[in-house]
Amino acid sequence: MGILHNDRGQHYSHVFTNAVAVDISTTDFIPQYSSQLYVGGTGEIKVDTPESTGVVFKGVPVGFFPVLVTKVYKTGTTATNIVALR
Repeated sequence: MGILHNDRGQHYSHVFTNAVAVDISTTDFIPQYSSQLYVGGTGEIKVDTPESTGVVFKGVPVGFFPVLVTKVYKTGTTATNIVALR
């Protein structure tokens, strides 16, 4: 297993085996399993995690978002081109 790096010098030792586009154009996105996210366009992301509900992360930059999420909200999310990784 290799180490992945993003443009901010952060590294991740996990290689993902599944990727699904997060489509919140009509409703909230609920992945089949808890997922981490890749963000393609900066903004805010409102999510549920395994232990928290309705958390808003502001100013999320492009890159990997290393938080396990169980739901991405349509309302409250302005970041774009989000991909759920598992």
